[in-house]
Amino acid sequence: MKIRLYEPKYLEELVQLWYQTWHQTFPNIKHPQPYSAWKERFCNDLAIRGEVWVAELENHIVGFIVVIKEEEELNQIFVDPMYQNKGIGSALINKAKEIYPKRLKLYTLQQNERACLFYEKHGFKAGNVSVNKYNGLPNVEYTWVYDKLQVR
Repeated sequence: MKIRLYEPKYLEELVQLWYQTWHQTFPNIKHPQPYSAWKERFCNDLAIRGEVWVAELENHIVGFIVVIKEEEELNQIFVDPMYQNKGIGSALINKAKEIYPKRLKLYTLQQNERACLFYEKHGFKAGNVSVNKYNGLPNVEYTWVYDKLQVR
């Protein structure tokens, strides 16, 4: 597996992964936005404001992150369900920590217990609760702060 910067020629593959993974993670939730809105958001917001890194395996994108430097935020992290539990998410989160070596925040749906456990395993601490502006569901903010005493 390699992690590299996103290239626009992979737009469709990346947005498909994002959309399908979200819906597989939350099969009982009907997201209020259609696929076209996800694609538009990626092109006109995330890919412009953020830095996008992809995890590639066998010439396919199997995961990605979007980091927004001005906000010290890991805005998106998704791994294809077929490739989860293989270290790809950990490699991507470590890439985000490399970009933001002192502090990093992210938001996830409160009901995404698996993701919450993953973030906590990687040193993130749960904090403020809010509402996701895209789907109206409860979010929780997670923050990671570099602690040289924990790094050995």
